[in-house]
Amino acid sequence: MRKLFIFLSACFLAFGLMSCTPPDVTDATDDWENMFKPEEDKGDTGDQSGDNPGGTVTPEDPKDDIYPDDRFFRMRGVVMGWSDCRYREALDYIAIAKEHGLNTFSIYGADRSSAEWKTFYSEMEKAGIHLEFQEHMMSFLLPRSLFSSHPEYFRMNEQGTRVEDANGCPSSEGALAEVYKNAIEIGKRYKSTNHKYYFWLDDGGGVCHCDKCKQYNDADQALIFENVIIDALKTFDPDATLAHLCYANTTEPPKKVTPHPDIFLEFAPFYRRWTNPLSDTWIQGDHGWTHAKYLKSLSDHLKVFPAETAQVLEYWMDDSLFSGWNPNNLKEVPWNYEGVFLNDLDTYASYGIRYITCYCAYVGPNYVKKFGFPQFLVDYASGLYNYEPKK
Repeated sequence: MRKLFIFLSACFLAFGLMSCTPPDVTDATDDWENMFKPEEDKGDTGDQSGDNPGGTVTPEDPKDDIYPDDRFFRMRGVVMGWSDCRYREALDYIAIAKEHGLNTFSIYGADRSSAEWKTFYSEMEKAGIHLEFQEHMMSFLLPRSLFSSHPEYFRMNEQGTRVEDANGCPSSEGALAEVYKNAIEIGKRYKSTNHKYYFWLDDGGGVCHCDKCKQYNDADQALIFENVIIDALKTFDPDATLAHLCYANTTEPPKKVTPHPDIFLEFAPFYRRWTNPLSDTWIQGDHGWTHAKYLKSLSDHLKVFPAETAQVLEYWMDDSLFSGWNPNNLKEVPWNYEGVFLNDLDTYASYGIRYITCYCAYVGPNYVKKFGFPQFLVDYASGLYNYEPKK
């Protein structure tokens, strides 16, 4: 998911680097928001749950105190930039969520100490919309400024050299201690209202090949860090859960490391095609990834992670992807409601998945100006809200 991002306009605040960029860049810190910038007022979100009003959970369903309504898809989310959603006179995400059933936002690039953000957050809370933060985090969990004094914290490349790019060395006790400490600080600053946290490996970056680490595949190395991170998060949020991202170099399931019980699967089929549903198993996407291969990967992961907590991160509405990560050359989202979206919902439901979110990057004022109101956003929200699984 990664090419160098261009700012939407000079007046916008700096963006966080989106996870929906091509996974081929090792320096994952370009243009990210400064996670450790001192804040005048952190605007503590507290422990508000912001639960979406709804019915009660049906008796045959597992209880979900965070999403207690009786919809099949409990989490109905979108991931977008602050510049996509802050100008509500152009596109009012909160109004769409209230009317059509979205209940979770993940927003990157916002100045959370600003009055504008606090007003927006208050409106989300009133609307019963949860807030979370999804991002590639290793550069912040293990700051690269430590490389000169502690090169052993960082990964060894295939040539046997310690390098400060991409991901750390999960066999280093010092690295794990640093990650634990910083996970607490970052987690508190970006505290989630639904107790879900996302501390992904750096996007498409290399992992460690030292003698101790080379026995582990990329997903195993991610889980070593994640098992430390979830323990850190629980020091201030006992109900915290943490995503394990199945994406790019972690599409092969872990083989040797057992996940903490509160780590959930997040399945992100980035190399698929959106012209066809996943059920068209013969369709081939990028890097040789057929839809059949993706479904096998999902099935294999659900042997390691429970289906009842598994989550999908999709790209049906990700206009940064469809526009080649160029906000100055926006393309229209190739939305196919029945043939792809609803078909995919049937597929995910058949695996027992009940938590769905989707990138909606670049779907903001400039998109509306060029293409008009994005009806697909309403289709997406209402489609998730009204979905009933096939008997």
